[in-house]
Parts: sequence; structure tokens; C-alpha cells
Amino acid sequence: MPQISKKVSFFRRNYFYITGGFWLCMGIALILVGSNDFIAYPYTIFGLIGAGYGYFKKDLPLEFIRWDNDKIEISEWQQSTRSYKWAVIDGINVSPTNLTIKSGPAGGTMVELKGYSEADIEKLKIELTPVQNLATA
Repeated sequence: MPQISKKVSFFRRNYFYITGGFWLCMGIALILVGSNDFIAYPYTIFGLIGAGYGYFKKDLPLEFIRWDNDKIEISEWQQSTRSYKWAVIDGINVSPTNLTIKSGPAGGTMVELKGYSEADIEKLKIELTPVQNLATA
């Protein structure tokens, strides 16, 4: 299955670890200072939840577009993979900045191609348009 991928920055890849660690450190600091304030415990709990969420969702930072003869799959940052079968796609438009998939009267999606290389965008133009034309013919 051909695929193009976008390089994900350090902050995006570790967003929940960073924010969870921040809240956890704030909660522990408030507990150690001895403020005995009720707010210290939710900080700690939110920090643990954030770090746990980041651990269990560690595959979501991947950003890619892949396709084969049956479907096209799109994964954007912190979203689950969306799949569109060629039979239900009405049209595809690949521009230098966007990939637009039209599916039905109110369906489809538009994906920003910022961050993908020029070679990857050219690969999309060359490979997707003929496949889509054959699938809808």
C-alpha cells in the first residue's frame, strides 16, 4: 500500500506527556510545599491522566495518507484513521496545499498538505488521479 507521511515535531509527538508532566509536577510541588490545599490533588490526578492518555494514544501523532486499489486512508494529528472506498468517492482534487476528497452530497474531507514534501504531493497527483478515474468509471 503506497503511503506518504508527514514528519511530526517533538512537541506534537509528546504533547500529552509534556502537559501531563507539567500538571503532575505542579501537583507534587503543591503537596510538598505543604499548602494542604484541595487544589493540589486534582493537579496530580490530571497529570497522571494526561500522561496515561499520551501513553495509550501514542500511535495518534502519526500523520499519513495511504491508498490501494480499494480505498484511501487518511490519518491526521490526534485523530483516528479515516477510510474512503473508491466506489463512494465522487472526486479527488490534489492542489499544492490541499487534498480534497468529495464523497456524496455532504461527505468527504479536505486535508491540508502543509508539511508534506513536494515529492510526496507530486506522488499524490500522479498516483491518485488515475486510480480515482478508473474506480468511478
